[in-house]
Amino acid sequence: MAKIFLLVYFLFIGATAAANDLAGVWELVSGEYIDGEGELLDYEALELQSLKMISNSHFSFTSMKGNEFWASGTGTYEIVNGKYIETLQYNSFDEAPGTTFTFDTKVEDEYWYNSRWEGDVRVEYEVWRRLE
Repeated sequence: MAKIFLLVYFLFIGATAAANDLAGVWELVSGEYIDGEGELLDYEALELQSLKMISNSHFSFTSMKGNEFWASGTGTYEIVNGKYIETLQYNSFDEAPGTTFTFDTKVEDEYWYNSRWEGDVRVEYEVWRRLE
């Protein structure tokens, strides 16, 4: 019984520590995604800028394309087995509440790297830099 308690304790502490690693304000550095027509679009070429704010359980982001509004979204997130999983609550891009996006994720120093896959195809890649 004590072993089970310790296992559950360390899994919880590990998940909490990972979530705490993300808490703060992040600025999009670079990235790319595949649009609805299957074209790979580079964030720099789109002049895409974004800030993402993360608490221990929620995220919120706003993105601009040049000087014009591009998208925003907010909801909850969790980290499970090296995956960052966002669950949308509100957004500006017509996704239903409860839609999830799952990313392979890692944080190294002040940078946060996310890759989202559909099967064997990487459909989104993001690099964020911690501002605070």
